[in-house]
Amino acid sequence: MVIGIIGAGISGLTAGKFLAKAGHEVTVFEKSSGFGGRMATRYAGTGSESKMDHGIPMFSAKSLEFNKFVSELREKGLIQRWGDSISMYDGDILIKQDPNPSSTSTYTAVKGMNSVGKYLSRYMDVKLNTKVGGLTYFGKNRSQKKPWVINITSSSTFLADAVIIALPAPQAYGILNSTIDEINALKLVRVIDEIHYRPSYSLMVGYGDKPAPAWQGVKCKNSNLDFISNEKTKRKNEQETSFVLHASESFTLRHQKGDEEVIVREMLSDFAEIAGGWVSVPDWHQLHFWRYSSPRTYLKRPFFEMEDKDGPLALIGDYFNGDSVEDAYLSGYELAKKWIEEY
Repeated sequence: MVIGIIGAGISGLTAGKFLAKAGHEVTVFEKSSGFGGRMATRYAGTGSESKMDHGIPMFSAKSLEFNKFVSELREKGLIQRWGDSISMYDGDILIKQDPNPSSTSTYTAVKGMNSVGKYLSRYMDVKLNTKVGGLTYFGKNRSQKKPWVINITSSSTFLADAVIIALPAPQAYGILNSTIDEINALKLVRVIDEIHYRPSYSLMVGYGDKPAPAWQGVKCKNSNLDFISNEKTKRKNEQETSFVLHASESFTLRHQKGDEEVIVREMLSDFAEIAGGWVSVPDWHQLHFWRYSSPRTYLKRPFFEMEDKDGPLALIGDYFNGDSVEDAYLSGYELAKKWIEEY
């Protein structure tokens, strides 16, 4: 089959990998310039030499299938253990070691989280900076050679035998609403309309060659911040002293349409309470807004598909069975496994 996948996050790239290895022709369409979705890395600082994981700072693995992939990434030197030295800030004092550490090993990427998406992408054709505006479905009663037409906003089209939508639920909802065959898609639309997301600000800050604290990260409570990632500890001598400050949901909601200078100032103020006054004036900073940072609720199934053998359509992502990197991977993997058996 010719399969079009909308979204180059972990779920979409995982599905694409296994389907392509099984002999299907896979093309992925991604509106941004990068791979991996929230497993994102921005190049910032002087000369854009600092790699900043401004999305997901780390991830864990529990299932057998995802642990296989983690082992593969470790063998390739793409990821490393990280997160054993996490402190906790309770709104008053900094506790050196989190009293409730993760029960499973946690990992981060050696050269930036987006390297995981890049690694997966080598199995298929990925078209970056390509936004999909909608779908047209012709089905069995068609003159077209393919049942699906993926409509690109640049006025071009892509014909496909099957389509996978690997986007946050609200964006998937928008794509589905564009289909001509509204009746078949209605079931999918009704289900994902119930999925809502937490927004979040990520503030990237750099301090040149100033001494960095020993902790790798800080979990925050009773604060405008939710988590602080010490990026220097991920890349050691290759990286200047730099951090990513992840805002709390409540702070983000209060300032969702606020002034950027106010947002940066308040986040730095809370950071200074934790790390000391020296962090109040970074050499540089960049602010990023994640509209769909993580789903508040999720569907208790690995994927959802429109039951039409003449033109398969499926939804995958991290809002199926959870909200983690592992859940996104397994969502793509489980769909690919089913389609490989059926098609």
